[in-house]
Amino acid sequence: MRGDGLFHGTDTGGDTEPAGNSRGSGGSSAPDGPAALADGRLHVFSPAAADFHRPAALTDFLARLLHCAADGISLARDGFGRPVAARPPADTGWPPGARLCLAAGDDPDRPLLALARDVPVALSVHTVPRGPVGELLLPFTPLERACLRRAPADGRARRLARLWTRKEAALRLAGRCGLAAAAEVDALSGAGPEAGAATVRLPDAVAAAGGCGPVAYVRDLPAGPDRVACAASSAPLPGIRLWDAHAAEGPVL
Repeated sequence: MRGDGLFHGTDTGGDTEPAGNSRGSGGSSAPDGPAALADGRLHVFSPAAADFHRPAALTDFLARLLHCAADGISLARDGFGRPVAARPPADTGWPPGARLCLAAGDDPDRPLLALARDVPVALSVHTVPRGPVGELLLPFTPLERACLRRAPADGRARRLARLWTRKEAALRLAGRCGLAAAAEVDALSGAGPEAGAATVRLPDAVAAAGGCGPVAYVRDLPAGPDRVACAASSAPLPGIRLWDAHAAEGPVL
């Protein structure tokens, strides 16, 4: 996948990759209010230093994006206590029952936040491992292992990390205990490791336990030269907007 920087409001379109890696290539550095976040796309932010696993930091950020009061945003959590959805107050103009589905990355050096309206999402962000990767192959299927062994030696670790983030993001949609089934999930799905997007089928038991559908739609994200990232959604989304919130001014951060 080309382009390791996050952009100011870059729109990747449908199934295309980002069109470049220069900052400022797409206009404003933040969505202009609630309507922009309701466009059906996945919105991914690379924010300044903030812990979006803390409810106060998350609701404050969302309030500034939605142009509303932070105390009017109601957060829902999954079985691990992680915020996974927010219901904005009525004065944002969203219809009753509409929600903003959330996913925060776990890498403190590359904090990402993914948002989509009414479509559950999940994120996985990992550092590319250094050194031999043979001992890391356990949670991969035979097809994935064969794909990894065919990779050039200097690109094998990055390919492994990319496949793992796809697998992990897909399983995180299922919530509690999903990762125990990692070795049963094929993150290739005929798309190839460098395709940038794939459809990942979840085991029936995992999908049923998590209350999600049997398919996760995964999309690789730019994350820097030493990291990989992937977003998963429970339904196909028409595109991704990548926002660089480091440069945002005023009401965004």
